[in-house]
Amino acid sequence: MNFPEDGFDDNSLLEEVMPLYEGNDPAHDFSHALRVCRNARLIGEEEGADLRVALLAALLHDAGSGPKLPKRRADAEAGKLAALEDLLKRRDMPEDVRGRVLRAVETHSFSKGMNPETMEEMVLQDADRLDAIGAIGIARVFLTGGALGRPLYNPEDPFCRKREPDDGRWNLDHFYRKLLKLEDGMHTEAGRRLARRRGAVLRRYLMDLEDEISKGI
Repeated sequence: MNFPEDGFDDNSLLEEVMPLYEGNDPAHDFSHALRVCRNARLIGEEEGADLRVALLAALLHDAGSGPKLPKRRADAEAGKLAALEDLLKRRDMPEDVRGRVLRAVETHSFSKGMNPETMEEMVLQDADRLDAIGAIGIARVFLTGGALGRPLYNPEDPFCRKREPDDGRWNLDHFYRKLLKLEDGMHTEAGRRLARRRGAVLRRYLMDLEDEISKGI
């Protein structure tokens, strides 16, 4: 991973950031951060974003989060942001860069429902949400569901045709509660293009799964 700044030692940065992902759930580990960075570079280059801000935010966005809880305590969230700011200060990042990175990290989460205001915030949200769909998104859904011990699907209505999705009880419901909605929520043209391709993977998977569940094909 190359950051667009002369003399920026990204290998040592990766070594410093990697331990901050220890203790995260498997779907939000360091490999997730690296994939989001790659997504952010693809989107950011096309959209003309400040790549230093976008890539740093992507690398740090889930650092120090620990297990994904339904409701994170405000003091824990503040502590995470303070730790990230301290890391950026040690890296001699200018104050305006630190502020923009931290703001992007703060606004990226789907569960917070915050709207991004800058291009870099949009890039991070799109890059993070791309990793929730497509083939990798399917893998992450079932990785999380298995870790939480959720049943695969509701046997009476697996595809939420006659009920509201409840992904707290049924793992497949997460497709209908969140994942299938992400494609329409992308902020950038590059993000929308990439999401269309990955969204098609989700829909094709659900069609194949229904054939196997209902017809045994």
